[in-house]
Amino acid sequence: MYKKHLKPHVKTALAIIWFVFTFSLVAWWWVFFLVRLNPDNVSLEELKTSHRMFAWEGSILLAAILFGGTALVIFTYRDQKRHERLRFFFSTFSHDIKTSIARLRLQAEVLEEDQTVANPVMKRLIQDIQRLDLQLENSLLLANLESGELLLEEVSLSGLLSSLRNEFQELSLELEKEAFIRGDRRALLSILKNLLQNSVLHGKAQNVRIKVSTSGANRLELRIQDDGLGFKGPLGKLGSEILKSRDTRSNGIGLLITKRLLEKMKGDISFESNGSTGFTSILLVEGRLP
Repeated sequence: MYKKHLKPHVKTALAIIWFVFTFSLVAWWWVFFLVRLNPDNVSLEELKTSHRMFAWEGSILLAAILFGGTALVIFTYRDQKRHERLRFFFSTFSHDIKTSIARLRLQAEVLEEDQTVANPVMKRLIQDIQRLDLQLENSLLLANLESGELLLEEVSLSGLLSSLRNEFQELSLELEKEAFIRGDRRALLSILKNLLQNSVLHGKAQNVRIKVSTSGANRLELRIQDDGLGFKGPLGKLGSEILKSRDTRSNGIGLLITKRLLEKMKGDISFESNGSTGFTSILLVEGRLP
């Protein structure tokens, strides 16, 4: 059976009316007690009249609190159930889409290998599929960022880069030294994917160098530097908000998710740009050198 739900603006209006009514009545009682019910200036008849008035107003106030509190509990319960249904649908739908994207990407790579002459159209198709897969992954992470739990383990930095080399064949990835990061492997892969994707898509970079150094006890600093076009906008906004841009590829959601994921793993990120000669992402993470 179809259940009719109140629209959000109706719920908001009812909540405001309930709050104003109960607050006004409680405030009136408080003022009345302080100003008018002075035992030295009130007769017995006035006390009886006030008693009857408080009995009626008190009953109305209790009914309003009971009604409002019950409505809030019901609305909260319904919203929670609807949120759970949406999350279940979104996760199931996203899983099916990711499976289809993986199959499409595999077929495109097989077709590219079968061709005797390199086809730039096929190469762009594979790159677009990779970007679509990353955008879907970012959407999933953003939807579950607050409630999702991260599995903290010791992850090899060289192992992470090895799994990404096939996806970024146009980049020359150079790791200065091995390091072991304490974090969630899936989250760390997403962080590196977003940073490398920015280097390729926006910086037109061809080389990325990762420098590793210690930064206190059980802390590492990773400097991911590319040779791309750099960034000419305000660096302070990167990773802190979704940027408004005419280019749908550069809204900053990847860096926003990167910063949030690092914060959940007790890390942080900052950025440096050398004008038009490169862009550097500085990651602070928990970890150790071999």
